[in-house]
Amino acid sequence: MKELSPRALAKKKKIQLAAQRLFLKNGFSNTSMDTVTKEAKVSKQTIYSYYESKESLLYDVFQNLISEIDFEKEFQLTQRIEINNLNDLTAILEKIAERISKSLIHPEYLGLVRIILAEMSHFPELGELFKEAVPKQIMGIITKILLHANQKGIIEIDENNMDIIVRMLIGPVLTYILLDGLLVPKNKVNAISSQKVSSIVHYFVNSIS
Repeated sequence: MKELSPRALAKKKKIQLAAQRLFLKNGFSNTSMDTVTKEAKVSKQTIYSYYESKESLLYDVFQNLISEIDFEKEFQLTQRIEINNLNDLTAILEKIAERISKSLIHPEYLGLVRIILAEMSHFPELGELFKEAVPKQIMGIITKILLHANQKGIIEIDENNMDIIVRMLIGPVLTYILLDGLLVPKNKVNAISSQKVSSIVHYFVNSIS
């Protein structure tokens, strides 16, 4: 793919943001490429030079949003912290769980996830993008941390069951996001409190130590 100039990148970003606003406001089905063209203040020729269809535009909008939720950076920060005991492990897992809960309960993120759930039967690659970029990334980061703690003898876990163990931690957090975020009206979304996040992590650490 030809590398875009700074000017072209800025124009593409303008189209992405316009489409994101319209998708969140009107939904995917009720947003046309014509309305995106008007919102972005670009020509139809310009928008189709970047996106061959509305579906490819939605894919790019979602990909751009999840790229901003970079949990790998969070892991790189935690690598600078020594894990010498259960308190250290608990503190690191609390930071990550807090980051997950705040990022995934964001209104724009929830809005796009609702659109993706509605359109996934017609656009299955969006589901794969979401799974690879969010759940698998989170699980991979927590796995690395737990393996490190296990190798240092801080915890004792069966590494063959790592997938189950990691889900024991992120499952409760995602349940709050599902029940108090995705499945309630937009004006009734409740972010999970730091106290609840801390309790989830403490119960988890106690269960594996």
